[in-house]
Amino acid sequence: MTALLVERNSTAFSKLQALPSKFPEIAVKPYKGDFIELIPTILKDIPHDAFAFFLIDPKGWHIPLKKLQPLLTRPKSEIIFNFMFEFINRAASMKDANIVAGLDELIPSGDWRTRLDGAHNAEERKAILTDTFSECLKKAGGYAHVCETTILRPLKDRALYCLFYATRHETGLEVFRDCQVKALETQSITRGLTKIDHAEQKTGQTELFQSLNDMNSEEVAPLLAEHRSKAELLLLEFTPTAPNAILYKKLWPLILAQCVVRKTDVNRITARLRKEGKLIFPDWELRKQVPQADYRVQRP
Repeated sequence: MTALLVERNSTAFSKLQALPSKFPEIAVKPYKGDFIELIPTILKDIPHDAFAFFLIDPKGWHIPLKKLQPLLTRPKSEIIFNFMFEFINRAASMKDANIVAGLDELIPSGDWRTRLDGAHNAEERKAILTDTFSECLKKAGGYAHVCETTILRPLKDRALYCLFYATRHETGLEVFRDCQVKALETQSITRGLTKIDHAEQKTGQTELFQSLNDMNSEEVAPLLAEHRSKAELLLLEFTPTAPNAILYKKLWPLILAQCVVRKTDVNRITARLRKEGKLIFPDWELRKQVPQADYRVQRP
């Protein structure tokens, strides 16, 4: 494994230079300079047949998406992009010409400014920004799937930043959703403990706030339940009526692309819908508990 790390700040770069000795099992190569300007060098240093995973973590939001295209379009690659939502959301309402131009380079298409003007609440505003950036990233890299997961502020139920994962393969989509569900559950517990610690330091009391952790650890449960319900509706929507059919290996990625669910969740939901007579599997084999990749799926 090789890690190519880019840092422009001299102090931070000196810390990167100390990493190779700490991780001898990984070939660490630090680059000092502007990330955009170094893209040709980075691409040249990656072996042609190697798989590459790119993590783009810009400081702020002024990063032209078009200039990332040589990296985004590289075959055999996936990406995580840190979308600094809190900064971007604030900047989207500013009229400064430089800020407007910078955001237009980050989110170069979609009528998102006009739609923001008509947004009724913070949730709708967030959806407009993240959905539009998702489409821009998908188009820029030629990705099959782009998914987003939100990182909340430790003490407030407010988005701090959003991580966008982009891939061209269904397996990557499956792995991401598995990791996302686990991360959301962990984030919920961690935020609960952080809120308790903050409350204890502020008041000097402990027993009063123990229930906060139980409450916060359950905050993700309604979200996941909502997405499982959405997955069920989409399974029925995307499945054609007999005699037409869709292969299951083509169906489940459509669900994971739009819902925060694991593939195992979709398998269970699909099997239940079959038992309820809402889905038909002409190829279902005896003793099989969940659908297989090449099974045909129909609605009655």
